[in-house]
Amino acid sequence: MRSLLASGLMLAFLGSLGLNGYFVYKAKQANIPAKILDGDTFQLPDGDRVRLLGVNAPETGRCGSAEATAELTKLISGKSVRIEEEKRDTYGRRMGLVYVGRTLVNKSILSAGWARPDYTKNSKNEELKSAYHEASDNRRGLHSLCTLTSPIPENPKCVIKGNIDQSSWDHLYHLPNCRHYDKIVLNLDLGEQFFCTEKEAKAAGFTLAPDCLR
Repeated sequence: MRSLLASGLMLAFLGSLGLNGYFVYKAKQANIPAKILDGDTFQLPDGDRVRLLGVNAPETGRCGSAEATAELTKLISGKSVRIEEEKRDTYGRRMGLVYVGRTLVNKSILSAGWARPDYTKNSKNEELKSAYHEASDNRRGLHSLCTLTSPIPENPKCVIKGNIDQSSWDHLYHLPNCRHYDKIVLNLDLGEQFFCTEKEAKAAGFTLAPDCLR
């Protein structure tokens, strides 16, 4: 009788272990990205889109976008992720600090130089900024490929610089006779570019810079 009871308890215990293992496996699978959408966003198997909190990678088609997507793929593809400090953005996407084990993916992609911080408040803001500035100082990723410190237009007739103020996101264009024209750096990953005419710049949403007002 005792032997039968012990066998029954053992079977129940093994069944419980197996069931718990199944649920652990399913939970782990649910957190393995199903698709990498771009350099700062991925999709989970349930269809939820997750964006790296405090990170802004180039939009698809812009300078550095393919490289940023490849970097995020290397960091999280096939791996179970953990999302902390989660919130929703204006598009309804989940946002958070994304970890693979103890590795903070948000920091890793900034450190590699394939994204810029967007300064959304989180507990790792200082670490993210530090990683970004270190990559910038060492000219990694976007800071080498997409940042033109002395830009020369492909078309010599298209010399108007379209620049985006990263503190206010004002889109401003600068003419060659503007006071700070020679100091303007173009970050192609942000959508900064040369324009051929003021009409073209205005059509793209840029306005004349204050130091150019005539």
